[in-house]
Amino acid sequence: MKKLLAMALAVVMMLAVCVPAFAAEITTDDGKGTSIIKTSTQTAGGEEGAGFTVTIPAENTIYWDAQSTDLTYTITSQLGPNTGVQVTVDDTDQAYVMTDANSYTLAYTLADTVGVTTSPVVNAEEFTYTVNVAQTAWDAAIVSEYADELTFTAELVAI
Repeated sequence: MKKLLAMALAVVMMLAVCVPAFAAEITTDDGKGTSIIKTSTQTAGGEEGAGFTVTIPAENTIYWDAQSTDLTYTITSQLGPNTGVQVTVDDTDQAYVMTDANSYTLAYTLADTVGVTTSPVVNAEEFTYTVNVAQTAWDAAIVSEYADELTFTAELVAI
């Protein structure tokens, strides 16, 4: 049985050698041939090569009595043609809540809340958004630590 299996495998290997290779032929006219080399949109591991990263600081500090504070986030991307990344910063209530006692708030507004890359390939481009607290809100606030959570939404857009 082993000999029969060995013979069958030997025949299969010989047949594999007989399969013609799909290669460019070089003619004797000018001694030149061509070959097309294409890139894949997938990595060697089979994953999609296009992607982006938005880096947001885990915490930001707004100093007491600062009416306007610029904060930043970073976008890195490698995408297909005519595609960019848009990041929107949002907060529904726009009020800091006192961490000592949840009954006190400090109102604020956001400005420059949309950042869009202008190229499919971006290497750590920094975007700024602004937190504004009116002086009247500071004047009426109890001195304490306040906190709030912002939502960052990233999506692909045509550029």
